[in-house]
Amino acid sequence: MTLKSKLYIIVPVVLSLVLIVVFSLVSRDFKISGSTDGQDLSAPDIEFKFPNGRSGSLKSLRGTPVLINFWATWCEPCLEEMPSLRELERIYRNRGLHVLAINIEDVAEEDLRARLVGIKLPENLIFQASKAQLAAYKLEGIPVSILLDKDGAVLKVFEGPRDWDSTEMVRQLEELLKK
Repeated sequence: MTLKSKLYIIVPVVLSLVLIVVFSLVSRDFKISGSTDGQDLSAPDIEFKFPNGRSGSLKSLRGTPVLINFWATWCEPCLEEMPSLRELERIYRNRGLHVLAINIEDVAEEDLRARLVGIKLPENLIFQASKAQLAAYKLEGIPVSILLDKDGAVLKVFEGPRDWDSTEMVRQLEELLKK
């Protein structure tokens, strides 16, 4: 076997292993921890426009739990999880959970929508959120999803893509929303 043919085998194997390690690290999730004494665990407010044109904010949604998903059209894992976010939205619609899929790109909505043709998307797809307010979240990667309780406090942060309508994810959300 020549060196060239060995490279055709070795390079894809090594790249596959690297991708597996990277995605396993990115897909971990963690809880916001620490003492709540004097520490504000509320999510920073974000003002936005709902798809129907109505103005909204995280503060205006207090009284109901909220799942915020930060995403971008250039992020393949973000786009891959959109159909399951839509299904999760359908599952929890009558139970008060608001699913907000907030795009972090500074691009016109029309241009972004053109990139989304054929993808099943959540109803509350937010394109025009305040970039200054998004900066308060200090996102280091996407997708990132944050589950807030009805008072706006952070229950859990999920880094990386999820199969939101899977039995395990629904069970985990049920447990978190009981708190």
